[in-house]
Amino acid sequence: MKILKYSIILIATGALFTACNKELNLDNPQAMGSDLALSTDANVKQVLIGAYDALSSGNLYGGNIQIFGDLMAASGELNWTGTFNTYREVYGNSILTTNPIILNMWASGYTTINIANNVIANLDKVNSADRDRVKGEALFIRGTVLFELTRFFAKSYNDGSPSTNLGVVIRTTPTTSFSEVDFPKRNTVSECYTQIVNDLTTAESLLPAKNGVYANKVAAAAILARAYLQMGNYTGARDAANRGLTAAAGNYSLVNPYSSEFNTSAYTTEDIFSIIVSEQDGTNNCHTFYSVPDYGGRDGDIVILDAHMNLYPAGDERKALFYLYSGDWRSGKWQYINKNVKVIRLAELYLIRAECNARLSQTTGATPLSDYNTVHTRAGLTAAISVTLADILFERRLELANEGFRVHDAKRLGETVNGRSAFDNKLVFPIPFRELNSNSNLEQNAGY
Repeated sequence: MKILKYSIILIATGALFTACNKELNLDNPQAMGSDLALSTDANVKQVLIGAYDALSSGNLYGGNIQIFGDLMAASGELNWTGTFNTYREVYGNSILTTNPIILNMWASGYTTINIANNVIANLDKVNSADRDRVKGEALFIRGTVLFELTRFFAKSYNDGSPSTNLGVVIRTTPTTSFSEVDFPKRNTVSECYTQIVNDLTTAESLLPAKNGVYANKVAAAAILARAYLQMGNYTGARDAANRGLTAAAGNYSLVNPYSSEFNTSAYTTEDIFSIIVSEQDGTNNCHTFYSVPDYGGRDGDIVILDAHMNLYPAGDERKALFYLYSGDWRSGKWQYINKNVKVIRLAELYLIRAECNARLSQTTGATPLSDYNTVHTRAGLTAAISVTLADILFERRLELANEGFRVHDAKRLGETVNGRSAFDNKLVFPIPFRELNSNSNLEQNAGY
């Protein structure tokens, strides 16, 4: 997904600058009303680009989603050594309700959803030949962001009752003026996942198998597979992953060697969805905080500890990607500046299908052993002759390390992380204080 810095048209009411002599009244060009901003095919498509731009923010897929997923479940494998207390609170599972980076994730998420909703509400302006694709992309963005907000700000699907546990706020209509601002309650976790599945299922049906660097059918199937996996719906996850792999056939393949998949300035054959970063555009907070000054990073804020390094078997090329700096191990996935943020890789789909087939004792698409070996041998390891569910889950842990999956996997698998139960209240983000202060109908999460 290439993100270009188009001006994001404000879909909100604006003030008028009025000259003192009352002879010159000019509309503020930065406060364009929705009637003009969404009046043509070209304008709606530009607003869709704005939704992608918002999705690429450092508060979302520009890095913080991945970093938060890693730091929340560091478990002695990672260490936060940086000076930013905001990230240290995430690392220590001791987040204040006033933490600004948590607020920024919430606010950026709903800004992105609102832009997508504006596109969906104005599909009648889009050329009929492009309408399905535009709708599919907007639904992909909306469903994906709602999924991430639900994963971070609500209890996991397997923690108690999703039909009564509070999720986040579902928004399916745009807010275009201050008069439309309301004060909703939180929906339930179950309601959130129903909306996520509906958005992504429809997106998958509307999107093409190839769509340049924008969301396509494979990307929608991949996020849908993630959502089903988080729900413990292994048939749904397996089938979505299988559809994604089927649609990917002929267009995507794993990169060899493993190291060539990372630190790239363009899509590889393995990239299903990425945030494009260049000197002129884009944000990669994974590089900022995982990398070191010699490669344009901050101060090497996230250190990889021996407990993680010792997980890799001898000869595993994934271990060889780590590098030493000032006596500490660093993640080579985010080493170089102005490189892409990998959001969805093909390897993940093989591992989801393998896990779900193993759990279901089925072979839809391929055997668990075949999918496991596809990923395992690409890492330079000898093909296995048999495989267990534990093997597949361990392979997933190594393959997707430092890409933001750890806390979500720990929750769905019921694992203890950072000395806390997977269902510990502190493994759920607080609803930001500012949101509670402005909307009395919102309830705070337990433990805050």
